[in-house]
Amino acid sequence: MPQQVASNTEKRVIKQLLEAIVFEKLLPFEMLEEGFKTHIIIFGNNFRIHSEATRSSFGRIRLHESTIKITDQQGHQIPEPIREIVSQLSNDHKIQDSLIEELHQTILLGDWNEQNLEQPCRRDLSYEEMESAIMEGHPYHPCFKARTGFNTYDHEMYGPEARQSFQLFWVAIKREYVNASLPNSEEAFLQNEVGERTYSLLLDRLNMAGGTIKNYSLFPVHPWQWENKILQEVKFLGPDDIIPLGSAGDFYRATQSVRTLWNETHPEKAHIKLPINMVNTSSLRLIEPHSVCTAPALSNWVANLIESDDYLTESLTILAEYAGMVAMEEFPNLSGHLAAIWRISPTSSVMGLESAVPMNAMSLLEKDGKPFILPWLERYGMKKWVEQFVKVTVVPVWHLLVSEGVALEAHAQNMILVHENGWPKRVILRDFHESLEYVNEFLKQPELTPNFSELHPCYLHAPNDEYYWMSSVEGLRELIMDTLFVFHLSELSFLLSHHMDFAEEDFWKEVRDAIQTHFLHHPRLQERNKQLGADKEEIFTESLFTRKVGMDKREYRHPVYNSLINEGKLL
Repeated sequence: MPQQVASNTEKRVIKQLLEAIVFEKLLPFEMLEEGFKTHIIIFGNNFRIHSEATRSSFGRIRLHESTIKITDQQGHQIPEPIREIVSQLSNDHKIQDSLIEELHQTILLGDWNEQNLEQPCRRDLSYEEMESAIMEGHPYHPCFKARTGFNTYDHEMYGPEARQSFQLFWVAIKREYVNASLPNSEEAFLQNEVGERTYSLLLDRLNMAGGTIKNYSLFPVHPWQWENKILQEVKFLGPDDIIPLGSAGDFYRATQSVRTLWNETHPEKAHIKLPINMVNTSSLRLIEPHSVCTAPALSNWVANLIESDDYLTESLTILAEYAGMVAMEEFPNLSGHLAAIWRISPTSSVMGLESAVPMNAMSLLEKDGKPFILPWLERYGMKKWVEQFVKVTVVPVWHLLVSEGVALEAHAQNMILVHENGWPKRVILRDFHESLEYVNEFLKQPELTPNFSELHPCYLHAPNDEYYWMSSVEGLRELIMDTLFVFHLSELSFLLSHHMDFAEEDFWKEVRDAIQTHFLHHPRLQERNKQLGADKEEIFTESLFTRKVGMDKREYRHPVYNSLINEGKLL
């Protein structure tokens, strides 16, 4: 019986699975140089994998998808290569089954996209439409579209790609089970967010159900979360702890992260982040209860740091998470499942002729097979555009770390490029409630730090490295270089090398030169910059996939070559 031909998504899943295995050294392999070609052989107990490959920045190995061959010891094709590969990564059958399920789910939903959706030309889309049009998913993680629990109907309704809009589902929750951090009273806040008409409608439904606003808080829930999680748990609660009020208000659409929604009815209004009981890429997409009411305090902190620094005031914008509500922390089965964070919309943060675009668009290819950014490169010139891009995206994030001592998780979905006709102007950062770190001794203005023990009881007497305060300055550098360099801008450097003949070494030289030049103009920060240890030939990076596989490692990190080092010149 002939072997079934793998779909495009399955080929990509296998490619990224193997690249992660090689990068994180989960299976033995050897590299062979033959003329201008590089070959790799990956060894399993019962198989061999041969492929052509390209060495890339920070030790990343890029396999050439069309050359990948997976065979048994006798040279025959393996019928279920994913299952065979995964079986080598863990002896725990539960972990194996879970990972295989996520990989197959990624293939299912990726195939659905390819069969049912047409890829538009993305170069002229608005920021919001780009959130749906970027269908590629994570460029490194093999479970880039896992969305466990979603069937194809759910994927069509609540994934960003199909561009479906839906209303939020609303419930009323007894006030003693709700904690909130709001800019004003709950009544004034919700009236402003949902409008007086929707607010009155929800109050009428609450009154008809026998409740009053004195005893209940109105609470938004993702409709999928209501149907697939909350509704199942209500029967275990008191009879009136949660009152369903139904769908109401503006229509929303999913962003790339799925759980964060943008307001289609009023795009200038807030994005809202809601937990969903599903695994996507590497984590369960709930929201840590402690972080919800901490979010506004963190946003205010970062905003104050920016305002106190003349350089950052001109170069860095944040999307403040200005309000948060969390409920049912006391109930183990619902902790992290009922929460909401309101975040300023990118549309409200651009001015005049400016446009905003998700940062992961920088490394995309369009339907014509050419880079998304090609017209910009042709308009301004390769070197000039790259120099400006690095200046406005890398330097502000690095400056915030060196000058103020605060590290932000600047991965591709947390960054937005503001440009004018393709010319980079500035960068917008977001999502601080779960992606900010600092070392108290390295803070320049420790007096501005939020009083965490007043924000949530879990912070009281909490050790280093559990929440936001870290024990190592080098750990802050690791966060920045991981998210901004190793797993983010490395995709752009590879694209420019592969499609535009702009060598990766030249890209990282631009990064190094931009940082060096910046601190020549800020000499008082040079000593603090040296403390980061970014001039080491080897640095540690997070082992994203190893963490998911659950292999027995005390620390999910591994050493990689530091691509900021070139010809003996150190950062």
